[in-house]
Amino acid sequence: MKNTLTLFSLLSVLLGQFSAIAQPTNPAKTPADINPRAYGAKGDGATYDTTALQKAIDACGGTGGRVLLGPGRYLTAHLTLHGGMTLELAKGAVLLGGTNADDYPVQMPTKTAATANCRSLLFADKADGLTIRGEGEIDGQCKFVNMIGKEADRPSLIRIFSSQGVTVRDITLRNPRMWTQVYSECSDLLIDHVTVIAPPDCPNLDGMDICDSHDVIIRNCDVKSEDDAICLKSHGKEGLHNILVENNTALSYNANGIKLGTATVGPISHLEFRNNRITGAKYGGLCIESVDGGAVSDIRVTGLDLFRVSQPLFIRLGHRSGNKEATDLEVADRPTGSIDGVFIEGLRALGTHNATKASCSITGIPGHNVSNITLKDCYFEMPGGIAQVPAMPEEKEGVYPQSNIFAETPASGIFIRHAKGVIFDHVVFGFFAKDIRPWIFQQDAVIKTNNCSDLGLISPCYIPLP
Repeated sequence: MKNTLTLFSLLSVLLGQFSAIAQPTNPAKTPADINPRAYGAKGDGATYDTTALQKAIDACGGTGGRVLLGPGRYLTAHLTLHGGMTLELAKGAVLLGGTNADDYPVQMPTKTAATANCRSLLFADKADGLTIRGEGEIDGQCKFVNMIGKEADRPSLIRIFSSQGVTVRDITLRNPRMWTQVYSECSDLLIDHVTVIAPPDCPNLDGMDICDSHDVIIRNCDVKSEDDAICLKSHGKEGLHNILVENNTALSYNANGIKLGTATVGPISHLEFRNNRITGAKYGGLCIESVDGGAVSDIRVTGLDLFRVSQPLFIRLGHRSGNKEATDLEVADRPTGSIDGVFIEGLRALGTHNATKASCSITGIPGHNVSNITLKDCYFEMPGGIAQVPAMPEEKEGVYPQSNIFAETPASGIFIRHAKGVIFDHVVFGFFAKDIRPWIFQQDAVIKTNNCSDLGLISPCYIPLP
């Protein structure tokens, strides 16, 4: 019996040790919600809550928890976010950017090619797993400050650098003072159901800028911007890869709807634009550019509706030698880039206006062709109304590639120069006024057409308000 008890005791000890190994001595805690009011935030819209908000953010960083802003107006200077956390703004909560210039000191990561804007309300660098979400708003108060001056002196609402697995969703971004939201050198980025309201009377207010990033999804957003609405850029060698832009609605008061460029330094490939809608643009509806040496390839656009834009389609290969006019790039001599492989299907341009010399164009420069461009099942309504064929446009290979750089071209529909492998399959143009020009004009170009037509005079389709 004694031996039996001894054996039982030994087994009990061994099982106890195994149990101690199998179960953690400090089980992980459930990620906590942190209320900035516990740190002294007032949310009254008059008192600066910067210190309280930053303390809450610092306490939350890396925990997997969230800083939860309840209803209120939280006035603040710049804040630094961290990875492994969520900043959530509940319905009725407004993060309000301060109106003093010294609220936004220069804040830059240790290494980035995106140096154009160096101030922001929210800043993050190497913040993997960061989420910004909620039904609340982030308001930069641009209407209450002096917007005249250098872009570098004005803050964006959000700048995030070198971060993986970032999510921004359901939030409203209002009244920025510079590009609304900028994501540079990021990967696995999701921007979903984000609303941007950037007023038409404050300059340089892009809706969103995705720079030198890969594996990005932008979907279900509603963007109203003074400048480019949805803008993809490359400031450095990383370039842009594997980006999906789908089911978005955008309006650009003074620039372009969807734009690849202007900064196009690194390689750009595997970009898909699917089922988007542009409700207005002073200049281009869809702009695809390479002017800083970038190799652009494998661009796919399907189901794009353009309402009341001036240049429905602008594909431009240029060469800004030295980039002397580029305020967002380091001056450097770069090689001429390329555009090779663009497929566009189901584009409809309705109610095209003539405020900035309406046209479509696909152009390279002497010695450098745009290659392998396909348009399929596309419909264009153009203003027409030209009684005399204009002269051949200048090359303008080093000029800033605004979509109206060629003004009135020899084509009433689309002007094509320095291009090869261009295919038009079931592409239709119609015109609101009689025009002496042919619908397509080509120079130094190889083009194939299949079942394309010029409808002549048409009446505009019904154009809903944005």
